[in-house]
Amino acid sequence: MRIRSRRRTGFRAGFLAALYLFSALMPAYTAAADPTPTPPDAAASSVAASPSPEPIAEPSPLETPSSTPTPAPSPGPSPSPTPAPSPGAQSSPGASDPTQPAPPPDGNPAQASAAPGASQPPYGGPAPAPVASPAVRYIVTFSRNATAQQRAVALAAGDSTTVATVPALGLAVVDLPAGRAAARAVALRASAGVARVELDRGRGVQAVSTDPRYAEQWSLPKIGWASVSVPVSGKAIVAILDTGVDAAHPDLAGRLVPGASFVGGDTLTDPNGHGTWMAGIVAAATRNGEGIAGIGSAGVQVMPVRVLGADGTGWDSDIISGILYAADNGADVILLAFSAPGYSGALQSAIDYAWDKGAVIVAATGNDGVSTPTYPAGDRGVIGVSNTDRQDRLAATSNFGSTTFLGAPGTDILTTGPGATYREITGTSASAAEVAASAAVLRAIDPDATNGTIVGRLARSAAPVGSRTETGNGRLDLGKAAVDAGTAEVHPAGVAGRAIGGPFVGPYLAAASAPVVTTTVANLAYTENA
Repeated sequence: MRIRSRRRTGFRAGFLAALYLFSALMPAYTAAADPTPTPPDAAASSVAASPSPEPIAEPSPLETPSSTPTPAPSPGPSPSPTPAPSPGAQSSPGASDPTQPAPPPDGNPAQASAAPGASQPPYGGPAPAPVASPAVRYIVTFSRNATAQQRAVALAAGDSTTVATVPALGLAVVDLPAGRAAARAVALRASAGVARVELDRGRGVQAVSTDPRYAEQWSLPKIGWASVSVPVSGKAIVAILDTGVDAAHPDLAGRLVPGASFVGGDTLTDPNGHGTWMAGIVAAATRNGEGIAGIGSAGVQVMPVRVLGADGTGWDSDIISGILYAADNGADVILLAFSAPGYSGALQSAIDYAWDKGAVIVAATGNDGVSTPTYPAGDRGVIGVSNTDRQDRLAATSNFGSTTFLGAPGTDILTTGPGATYREITGTSASAAEVAASAAVLRAIDPDATNGTIVGRLARSAAPVGSRTETGNGRLDLGKAAVDAGTAEVHPAGVAGRAIGGPFVGPYLAAASAPVVTTTVANLAYTENA
């Protein structure tokens, strides 16, 4: 009996020891398996020697992916949650919501990334994800009787990405590839079942330039510069054939690309000042807290090509060399802010060469207050520009007549000067610079647009200011030209030989009954509308 008692006692002791060991280890296992915090009174019984992990910050609402959205029923193709939401997904214009990211200061909303967790757009589609690549957003309106098949075929023809739909109105919000948006929009318009295709414009409080002297730049609101909201997805280079550019000017920092000189000297200095004046109008940096805003501040750079001497004069041979250099080295726009009355066949050949290379060529008509043709403004393929003032009147000193293809502000234009200075200038050179910069902006918006397409957009959108003799197709309106998706090409005719200028495709197209005036150039008679 004693032996049994000892056996039972030994078994009981072993069992209790095992139970005690299991009880001691159990809290440690539980702490490792359960991620919830350990109560203070249990911490002592857990593995106290193990350091507690560092706390993980809770992600903010803007970093937390939203729950999977449920698309609303749509009569058209299912929306694809790839682009950012359109302005309709935001609160009322001008309202400020600190929990949402601010819209980009410039550009179409398709470039903005939607904040995960943001509210659903009112179009009935899902909350989109950030845009993977630049795109231009359009609103497509289908005809009332359009079938689902017609809608699908139309959107496929436009190579579009559907952002959302508005079934009640028969609308689809789509993104088109930035570089080919205009052409794709035309394809959409031509599709069966499509009633209208229009840019999805952002509306709200306009961004205010931080350039301290912006308020003095009256011409920018005049040409609609501040209202341009189309995204700049590409780049453009304006070759300024002039007296050089002062690259040390703080408002031109980072705005220049390499150029060349054909009259000696350095392209990055300007002994005259004229070239620096042009560069400021074209591409002075914007929102940098410095000086002024350039028309082509977004996506536009300047190529200084020195073809004029320190006295501001030059020879056709140097100008021809400069044009060829610019055309061969990637210039999208060539600015010739000078004039003379004589025609040169060799200069015309150089301009033809640049046009065939895809460049838009812009020239000043001159500042003699006469209608006598001047060149290169009067050459084929050149946009000749006259000077208009604050009241949209032809400036008293501006040349006019058949060499005028467009008018543009050129009176009291504030711009950059050598030695980090600023000054106001007046003349058709300033007007030509405004048109050249605007052409570059259009190329940066639509990199696939041809030079003829860009000229056509500038001409068709021009404001009906003055007469055809004074402003040609009208006064420059960049705000309207930026949203012109037309692809019809226009090639300025010039006035050499029997040419009579134009073509006139702007607001004066209907003025066929205007008086006829006969003029003589190079002993050849031609007619023009006064």
